[in-house]
Amino acid sequence: MLRIARNRALQMGGRWRIVFVETLTQAAPANNGTQERMLRLLTLAAQMGGETMHITATNAESAAAKMLEEEKNQIALLIVSGMEYHRIFRIRRTVSETIAGYAYKKRIPVEVLQVSGQYRYSLLERFRMFHFRHILYALCSVGVAYLGALALRYFLSPALFRINTQNIGLLFMIACAFSAGRFGLIPGLVASVTSFFAINYFFTAPYYQNSFTSVTDLLNMGIFLSAAFLISFFTSQTRNVAEKSARRELSMQVLFNLYRITSGVASRQQALEKLCDHLARTLKIEVAFFLPPAINPEGIELTYPHDIILRDADVKALELCWKEMKITGLGSPSFRDSAWRFNPMLAQSGTIGVIGVKPNNRSQIYVWFGEMLMTIADQMATIIENIELARTMETTRISEEREKLRSMLLSSVSHDLKTPLASIIGALNIYHSRRNQLDDKKRTALIETALGEAERLDSFITNILDMTRLESKKIHFKQNWYDPRTPVDEVLKRLEYRLRNHKIVLHAYEEKTEVYMDSMMTGQVLQNIVDNACKYTSSGTTIELRMMTDKDKGFYYEVRDHGGGIPPEKMERIFDKYARLQMRDSQIAGTGLGLAICKSVIEAQGGSIKVANHPEGGAIFTLHIPQWRVAGSAKKYA
Repeated sequence: MLRIARNRALQMGGRWRIVFVETLTQAAPANNGTQERMLRLLTLAAQMGGETMHITATNAESAAAKMLEEEKNQIALLIVSGMEYHRIFRIRRTVSETIAGYAYKKRIPVEVLQVSGQYRYSLLERFRMFHFRHILYALCSVGVAYLGALALRYFLSPALFRINTQNIGLLFMIACAFSAGRFGLIPGLVASVTSFFAINYFFTAPYYQNSFTSVTDLLNMGIFLSAAFLISFFTSQTRNVAEKSARRELSMQVLFNLYRITSGVASRQQALEKLCDHLARTLKIEVAFFLPPAINPEGIELTYPHDIILRDADVKALELCWKEMKITGLGSPSFRDSAWRFNPMLAQSGTIGVIGVKPNNRSQIYVWFGEMLMTIADQMATIIENIELARTMETTRISEEREKLRSMLLSSVSHDLKTPLASIIGALNIYHSRRNQLDDKKRTALIETALGEAERLDSFITNILDMTRLESKKIHFKQNWYDPRTPVDEVLKRLEYRLRNHKIVLHAYEEKTEVYMDSMMTGQVLQNIVDNACKYTSSGTTIELRMMTDKDKGFYYEVRDHGGGIPPEKMERIFDKYARLQMRDSQIAGTGLGLAICKSVIEAQGGSIKVANHPEGGAIFTLHIPQWRVAGSAKKYA
């Protein structure tokens, strides 16, 4: 059938498709033994260039009629097998005749071709087709019904037992329904026949012999067998429908959860681990992912999990799947003896890798299972491709952002470094060339200008170096108990020249206290804040520095200036190290790293820094350090 379809499609210049029709009322896939062969044929059809379709319908005729209606004038040839369709009154018609009659009635121009021939199963395949243990289970259920009947005979008086003989038949009916519903139609029919002979032999007079001499015996046999057969048939149908519905629900659940469980993963390895765990837990199968190594993109190797052991046949099937991008292994035309089934994971960029599955038993190899694996492989290829693409895009974005920030930082830093250097060079050049022509006042002014610009340059370079060390985590804080006045005195001494035009008011804490901090780094924080207060406030204004404690919350440094305050729109980004990189030349010089350093240093010591505008004007910076104690005391407050 496949060869005919392919050759005719090539002759007609069209496409061809193989359709597997699964009826709702047919026997369970585990019992009819054709599922693995059907899956192999569908896989072969896909490798031969045909399309595959799996549909559920009442019968093959209704499926063909539905396709002809939906794809009217698009189907030129319909090839069907030689299955027979029986009508009442001994009228016998094949499936092809029925479909051709329907097409003629609906005036659909389609050629219907019947292909005869029957697949011959080998002895091993026939053994795999049928689960003989199900027959034993059915006989065991009949045995349980027999024991129940014996219990009725034992506990009831002979008169009551004869009155309730119909209950015996009901017990065996339950056994028949259980066998059909649990194991399929054939075990249900075996249980029906066995139950009839058990009732006739053990519980019908004359006892302990099978007698069908009277019309009543034959009538009872016919009624019981008919009822048992009908119960077994409809119960098995219900079981088949329930199984198919459960399979469809399982497929939808697996496919739906693939993207959900990988939505928050950050790497390919993490995605593979989650996907492997999800598939193995949901489908009760072994799952393995094979991806090409970085050093040899042409090869293929086991990526996850790492404890999978493959046989020689499995390895050959895997390599063929990777090289030729086709399904191999169990349920396929290539390497059918392999215990694994390998599906290539195809994405838009090409073959991503291979997914391998190993069912616990061959009864899991249904047509729907193979189709679901193909869909899973394609979706997982897309997921892995998206993860790799997202990682590449994120790396590119970070690289571009880093380059952009580096350029902005270099531009700002070069300007801020060049300005004080130019001032220093200019002042010293004038002092050197016209030293004898200048009076003492002008010489002092030039020296002070050079000194101030040198201190400003030192502040810029210190901030840049500190931020570099903080980001690389090369700063090791040396926290110990220090007098909170120590860093304050050092800052005021270092900034003495910068503060010459401002008034400093120090509100010291009266009680002798000690604070658990890194005194040098905390002093750098205070220096940056006080230096900002000098730059952003007018000459002659006051800068207040206050120290205070709270037994329940910790120790506080508070620096307040009496300037214009901070604009509300800049309040949120004031500690952002790149907030000032795009400011124009008219702005006050500075790299904008000082407050970012302050925030990093204080938070690294377990504290915090906040900023606010004072109601009476100016800005207030509050430094919080959690641990402090009274000097000389072992009692700590936090």
